[in-house]
Amino acid sequence: MSFLLIVFQGPSASGKSSLQAELGLPKLITWTSRPPRTGEVDGVDYHFTSREQLTKMHQSGRMLEISEYQGNLYGTSLDAIESTVSARTPRSVVLDASGSLTVKRLYPDHVLTIGVYAEEVQCRQRLVARGSNPAECERRLASYATEIAELSACDLIIRNTDDNRSKAIAIIQQFRQNLI
Repeated sequence: MSFLLIVFQGPSASGKSSLQAELGLPKLITWTSRPPRTGEVDGVDYHFTSREQLTKMHQSGRMLEISEYQGNLYGTSLDAIESTVSARTPRSVVLDASGSLTVKRLYPDHVLTIGVYAEEVQCRQRLVARGSNPAECERRLASYATEIAELSACDLIIRNTDDNRSKAIAIIQQFRQNLI
């Protein structure tokens, strides 16, 4: 079995993107209707587009899935997934539970799903450290319990708490050695 797509999922500020970066695989860039945050670059962090355009792309069959999170649409291009699998070039992506389940169902032998979690209080502290205001923290953590429950469908769950961070990184580094 060769994993061609490593999917990270978990609640806001659990460390999904940090562990994804640690893995060192090229990122599969997903789409969003939300505006870029400070420092984000179109085509590098996300493909930024309008809600209407993303909906049209989905309706025309160009998207694997789209979902709404915190009032914005997020989606994954079907072409990007298919080209990753056909080129047999491993990539990584951060998806929500719905996207993770969909891609796993379509490519069960080529997708590895990694659930990432940290305690809610630590996620909140990380959001505050990034400059999120209290209202944004509440909004982003409103689905914390649901997102934690959805991790049960993942192939592997990594505890990425402040006191376990070095072990989480070691697990990802071991994956990287076996993939590259």
